[in-house]
Amino acid sequence: MSDNVDAQTTPIVLQGMTWDHPRGVDGLRASDELVTELHGVRVEWEARSLLAFGDQLIGEFASDYDVMVIDHPHVPDAVHSDAIIPLDELLDAETLATLQRESVGGSHDSYLYRGRQWALAVDAAAQVSAFRPDLADGAAVYWDDVFEIARRGRMLWPYKPVDAFSTFATLLAQLGAPLAEPDRFLDGDAAAVALDTMIELAAVVPSWCKDANPIDVAEVLSTESDFSHAVALYGYTNYSRPGFRPHELAYDDIASYDGRATGATLGGAGVAVSSATKHPELAAAVAVTLAGAGAQVGSYTVGGGQPGNLRAWKSAALNDLTRNFFGNTLRTLEGAWIRPRRLGWPEMQLAMSHIVHDCLVERRVAPGAIDRLEALADLHLREPVA
Repeated sequence: MSDNVDAQTTPIVLQGMTWDHPRGVDGLRASDELVTELHGVRVEWEARSLLAFGDQLIGEFASDYDVMVIDHPHVPDAVHSDAIIPLDELLDAETLATLQRESVGGSHDSYLYRGRQWALAVDAAAQVSAFRPDLADGAAVYWDDVFEIARRGRMLWPYKPVDAFSTFATLLAQLGAPLAEPDRFLDGDAAAVALDTMIELAAVVPSWCKDANPIDVAEVLSTESDFSHAVALYGYTNYSRPGFRPHELAYDDIASYDGRATGATLGGAGVAVSSATKHPELAAAVAVTLAGAGAQVGSYTVGGGQPGNLRAWKSAALNDLTRNFFGNTLRTLEGAWIRPRRLGWPEMQLAMSHIVHDCLVERRVAPGAIDRLEALADLHLREPVA
């Protein structure tokens, strides 16, 4: 069947993969009508768990899909396993330049690897802060504010292993010693300061936070009234929307040492085209539609997605819909730290996560812990920074 179908032809069905949360699924499905109208195609989206989304290598499942929503640190492994197609082979330079220009912060560029574009930013996020506007006047601006609120028993912080890693990386960047710089993988002195900060914070938030992710914390904060604030969690606009949960959350910039809200670890997601697809040009066109301003300002975000396009983040209507989520956190996104694209990064991140988490649970920096963190560069990373 040709990729060019008319209105009388049964639409081509593409298989899509995303992650299992309203933010990951609803916006994509809400854009089905637009995708079919523009391309004569229907995408059947399968949602995988957040854990699988973050941990499983793309090459292990890419053969089952045409389009995939992926996390940028997985790009090198996907490229080396021939799991995805470079989009600069399928899209013209002007289209890519437009999407790069309209990207929120470094979201678009986070899918660059070896000079090629491997996905389009459809979702943007970073570690930020949250609070209950019915219980508090605003978010914590400085880390000193975080500790003051935490000592009153009102602060939450998700620090299960993967989120502990994100906070560790955020603090390193805020201390002026970002992780995995070309000339230095880890600054031991900055690592000690970051770990001490996190250990102190772990001691004054609820013990269940050690097993919590940002969704778990947002659920508690939006359904119960024992807590008023949360810090260093990835933002989810869903919790700022009327009716999503009993209480709306307001999101704001990440807390920082200097009040400038820089260094937050960048998250988000991008749409890639599987090398297994029989319709690569069509799959790429669908990716452009989902990442482009039309869907992002319209069906994608209104339907529950979290956009990666700056036009959506600047939209007054979308900010009205989400308690000014986008306006409140854009500074953080624009100053975020981007994890490098390096072969072996997912394994390194997982190993580092557990070392950091063990320090938090044990409430001490175990002897040799920082040396083990430094050694991970040699054990897991298999190429220079890209």
